[in-house]
Amino acid sequence: MSEVISAIYEGNRLVRLSQEPEGIKPQERVAILILRVPARREVSIEHVGVDGLRQQIQDFETRYSLETSEFYARFLRGEMEDKRDFIVWAGLHELLQRRNRANLACGGLIT
Repeated sequence: MSEVISAIYEGNRLVRLSQEPEGIKPQERVAILILRVPARREVSIEHVGVDGLRQQIQDFETRYSLETSEFYARFLRGEMEDKRDFIVWAGLHELLQRRNRANLACGGLIT
């Protein structure tokens, strides 16, 4: 399960969510991907989230001169170091793939 929820970082490692996440129990461990949202109000959080994922992936491709498809295949085969960047890059790729599969499953209704 994944969902996009807007939030405000309050400092001291505290993030205040704009709504309760669905299906999450109090004290349950979760993974959170944080993307900076531009101050412009006309951009939806969903749009910024997908564009943010794509931009971060593109930044890794440029930094390491490697396409994500090739990187990910090598990562899965254990040919890449256990470098923080590579773990984040693989995670971003998996999130985008999950979102794309969900979009296909619901007939392209997710934008």
